[in-house]
Amino acid sequence: MMLQHPGQVSASEEELRFAIQNKHLCHRMSSALESVTVSGRPLEMAVMKTEVAPEEDERKKRRRERNKIAAAKCRNKKKEKTECLQKESEKLESVNAELKAQIEELKNEKQHLIYMLNLHRPTCIVRAQNGRTPEDERNLFIQQIKEGTLQS
Repeated sequence: MMLQHPGQVSASEEELRFAIQNKHLCHRMSSALESVTVSGRPLEMAVMKTEVAPEEDERKKRRRERNKIAAAKCRNKKKEKTECLQKESEKLESVNAELKAQIEELKNEKQHLIYMLNLHRPTCIVRAQNGRTPEDERNLFIQQIKEGTLQS
């Protein structure tokens, strides 16, 4: 233990006095700042933000950076998926248009063949072994076309 002269203050006492003064000063400042606001927020919060520990600030920066990377990755993935779906949609529309054209072409061919067959029927001599007339054959043929059971 050190001996002190009267009126002399030790280093630890001085540190303690300094800490107490800082606490009083902070307490007075916070009570005085409670009524003051900056852009709709208490000034106290703005002051607290500047007093963030450097480790906390670095952690927030790393977190923001990771979040930024994750958001960019998510946006890219969504963009790729959208492009893929767009290409698939265009391909399916093209196939659909081709199939519709093919259906129309086959309908026209069917109509043409029915027309030609009907033109030929009156001149055709049908020798039916089962006793049916050409008109019966025609009706049977049309019925088979409608039912889709026409055989070669």
